[in-house]
Amino acid sequence: MSDSSTLNSIIKSPTRIVQTPTAPVIVVGLPRSGSSYITHVLSCLEGWFVFDDLYPYQKSKEFGLSPTMDLSQHPEQLKGFIHSLTWQLRAKIKFEENFQVPDLTWDDTFEMEEQLLNAFEPGPLTWMAVLEEWLMRLALHAGQRRWGYKTPQDFLNMDELMTLFPGVKFIYILRDPRKMMRSFKNLPKVKTHGTQDGESGQYHPLVYALYWNKAYERVNDFIRRGKAPVETVKFEDLVKTPEAVADRLAQFLDTRVVGNVVLEKGNTSFTGGSAKELTNTEVAICEAIARQSMQAAGYELKRPLPSPLDIFDFLGTTFSFTLHQLKRLGDKRARHSIVSFLKSLIGKKS
Repeated sequence: MSDSSTLNSIIKSPTRIVQTPTAPVIVVGLPRSGSSYITHVLSCLEGWFVFDDLYPYQKSKEFGLSPTMDLSQHPEQLKGFIHSLTWQLRAKIKFEENFQVPDLTWDDTFEMEEQLLNAFEPGPLTWMAVLEEWLMRLALHAGQRRWGYKTPQDFLNMDELMTLFPGVKFIYILRDPRKMMRSFKNLPKVKTHGTQDGESGQYHPLVYALYWNKAYERVNDFIRRGKAPVETVKFEDLVKTPEAVADRLAQFLDTRVVGNVVLEKGNTSFTGGSAKELTNTEVAICEAIARQSMQAAGYELKRPLPSPLDIFDFLGTTFSFTLHQLKRLGDKRARHSIVSFLKSLIGKKS
């Protein structure tokens, strides 16, 4: 529960709150894999505030911020970076329907942004320190003392993040790729009112089978190299035994469970009885690409035979996916995202 007295003393403080840096927890994985649910569970752990859907590393690249850049000497870039974070906070306050939302009004967020800019005095100031100050204000306002965030695609950046945030811990949320793809396929055709869920035009079986396989390989290579602690959580376990998963995560983060980890409305990744199923061809594509990783993760193969009757569904999906990407090419940020995504699939750094 948040404390209203912290609104002025913490959220709107004109001086810095963080004096000694602490290490975060970062949730990685793939969209439509239960990452919002795992973030909810983490926020039920004593001491932890974990922001659902935040892209600070990506924003730092977008604004040209190097890890050593002194942002106190670059006020416009500092302002832009803080504004990009706070925009995501305002979107969450306005649109979030299923998970916990910071106890703030839009007016509070505008004043938080203004006072945060005033709080940074001349001197060494990295974007990582700015991020921690921003998130710790939200954490302390919520009565917590540790911080973290969820960025699914950061499985691509774990080595860099380990260097940027010494002591960081990662949580990898893993779901059967066929179920993840089915969930994507059943999204609305257009994104609705600011939701982070995406839209069905993003989906293509070839692309997301490759993406799932890349995520599994990258995370497990990171684990094998012993670079930083990683806790892997299977979505299927999270849904079936959320309390047991919460206990395991509490042990991983040296704390205990204090909140209700069971969702009253159920998990939004599940779709109704009228949902479209993957065709045999889509399943065959997925298993052909990710077979070894799926077996290593404990997912049983179905081995269906591709069907000529699936060609119309496949062509329709390909058309929607291509049209979606062509529409995005007109936006500079989207072009950068597309290029980074393609590079990730072929194993190159963005």
